[in-house]
Amino acid sequence: MSINNVELVDNYTEVLGNSQEIPFLLEQTEVVKFSTPTSRQSLSISLRDPVSRKINITANDGYMYLTNLRLIYITGLQGDIDTFLVDMKGAQDLHFSHALKSPWFGPNYWEFMFLNASRPNVTIDGLPKNEWFKGKIAFNDGGIFTFVEIMNQVLNDAANNAEIDEELPRYTPT
Repeated sequence: MSINNVELVDNYTEVLGNSQEIPFLLEQTEVVKFSTPTSRQSLSISLRDPVSRKINITANDGYMYLTNLRLIYITGLQGDIDTFLVDMKGAQDLHFSHALKSPWFGPNYWEFMFLNASRPNVTIDGLPKNEWFKGKIAFNDGGIFTFVEIMNQVLNDAANNAEIDEELPRYTPT
């Protein structure tokens, strides 16, 4: 099962973890901004307030890819799903929010929340509509701080620079 199907290349299992190749097809102006070198990222997605039904999706290992347009998680060996995708262009309509969490014990993790709206252009297929979901990705090999910094840039660009179709150099104070 996949949530928001990712179009994977034929030999994607051989490409996973290879920094030179990407296991999925890129869209026209898409550029990979961040990828994890190992499969030691675990994913869990559940209803924020499970009242009438319980949904708990987990993957114990997987690779994360963040592009300028999408967040993609591809399960390595074991999990309830094969792929998970969030289209960053619809992040505002999904009311997408996120936070870095640093527990006393265990790895740092990234928590995110979204409303699976019923509009077709922003829905996350495979999940019930008009429900709030909470997700968590644990970074067991580090890299979370770089990921969160790049995620903030991607979300900012999706919200404020949606009409810009080229990558311009960022301002850096000297």
